[in-house]
Amino acid sequence: MRSKIATRAGPRTYRESMIRNLILDWSGTLADDLGAVVEATNHVLAHFGRSALTREEFRAVFRLPYTEFYQEMLPHAPLAELQQVYLERFPEDHPVPMIEHAEDFLRHAAESGRRMFVLSSAPLEHVSEQARRNGVLGCFEHLHCGVIDKCGHIHELLGKHGLDASETAFVGDMRHDIHAGKSAGVTTIATATGYESVPVLLTAGPDVLVRNLSFLTRMFRLPS
Repeated sequence: MRSKIATRAGPRTYRESMIRNLILDWSGTLADDLGAVVEATNHVLAHFGRSALTREEFRAVFRLPYTEFYQEMLPHAPLAELQQVYLERFPEDHPVPMIEHAEDFLRHAAESGRRMFVLSSAPLEHVSEQARRNGVLGCFEHLHCGVIDKCGHIHELLGKHGLDASETAFVGDMRHDIHAGKSAGVTTIATATGYESVPVLLTAGPDVLVRNLSFLTRMFRLPS
């Protein structure tokens, strides 16, 4: 099935009008942490004697689950040591701004009565502190963070919070987010604001692709 590419506001489809629950990735979808992540990743690579990656090189090779990325780049490095070295360069109090239009989107979604949850591979301490500093922590009912495999965890999230898959969408900026959403039968929405490019995102076949979150705000303009 071809993805619906939203480049401007238009009439909402029936499925869009029924979305009452939003599962949201954090990094690259709501938080603009790509620069900090590239810097921390290069710190890890240098620690293990590997050359640094440019921002575009990183975007071309990075993938989730992040354990697969590091298995390819540093096959003999212990995961616990990787994580420790990474956090040395990217501590939880590192300032991270929100992606453009993210705050307006979250405010609209909250005002329209939609339930919102974060599903992220980023550490809980990072996400909660970044959300608090940016004044959006109260938008979320629960933060599911530090998740390596979202394809498995999303089913637990739906069950724990009593979410109907037919009324739920997963919004993310990477193929793994789209694969996770499809595995759970929810609407999948890719946003071209983060880690993976549009051509790469389209290979996962999202139900909808938006250039940025302002388009999603318009799609969900009226309360369900």
